Amino acid sequence: MSSAVMTKRQLLKALSMSDGGGAEVTLQTTIASEVVPLIRQQCFMRQIAEKSKSLINMTKPKIRIPRLMRAQGAYAVKSGAPAPEFKVRMDGIDLVPEKLMTWLPIEMEVFEDSTVKDIEGMLREEMAREFAQAEEIAFLLGDVAQNFGAGDPRNVFNGLLKQSAGSPYTYDATLDQTDGQAVVSNLIRAMRFLGIYGRNKRDITILCGLSLEEALLRNKGFQTMNSYAFGSGAGLFTGELGRLAGATVVATSFLDAQPGDLFSKCLVIHNSAFAIGDWQSFSVRTFSEILSQTDQVAIRARERIAFCTRYPEAIIQVLNMPATP
Repeated sequence: MSSAVMTKRQLLKALSMSDGGGAEVTLQTTIASEVVPLIRQQCFMRQIAEKSKSLINMTKPKIRIPRLMRAQGAYAVKSGAPAPEFKVRMDGIDLVPEKLMTWLPIEMEVFEDSTVKDIEGMLREEMAREFAQAEEIAFLLGDVAQNFGAGDPRNVFNGLLKQSAGSPYTYDATLDQTDGQAVVSNLIRAMRFLGIYGRNKRDITILCGLSLEEALLRNKGFQTMNSYAFGSGAGLFTGELGRLAGATVVATSFLDAQPGDLFSKCLVIHNSAFAIGDWQSFSVRTFSEILSQTDQVAIRARERIAFCTRYPEAIIQVLNMPATP
């Protein structure tokens, strides 16, 4: 048999899958070990969580993670005097996994005309892309109180936009208008609204839409700060435009203004504001009998992940963000 030709049976064997018309199978260890890092590379929310050490590999289906209840944390004590009551305490918040799934129908010609290596690479990239996008939507825009329709990732978690409890900042279009620095000046001022969470700008991430990305990339003030922060540009991760006064700026199409909206969305967060948990990352089923009429085989993958907001007060919205740059 030519190495360029491959049957469905050979593919399933290569991936350690059985063709059971829907029977549960296990994704081959080597494939799974490559899919998970790809998801983390393509989902910027995971990278932020990893940076702040709040990306957690869960050892059981429900865990409780610590949350610092901030109050007076430092005090002065005179010589010989007793220390006052210490008012900072630790609380906890639950991480409970929910299920996300992706469905990949594949034409039989793909099996016949591709090598094993090509199809494995396709599966890795497609699974990672689908899961990363679903996670990004859920983490940013999720709202369990609304019904977005069957299968919509926004039904799974309350995302950052829903959970933001910090005092919102209203965009001022006249701020530094004469110098053309309104966008940069507004974002710098918005960080002040984080209060104690905004003291160290390197612990802050600004999440914006692609319209703001365009405005920033042609803004001389942002270009100067970015050049100062990175030099040659090293240090960028997925979705990151650069740094603004030390804070990471990340752009995503999911925060753009939708048809009929007057404004786009923008969030300023402390990186510790949320946590992500991985529990039983992948299981896979193959389906062929139900797709026989269309000459396809389908691979359905699923993961169970958890998401929670640890510090809602460390998430603020920038209101009235221009919908166009």
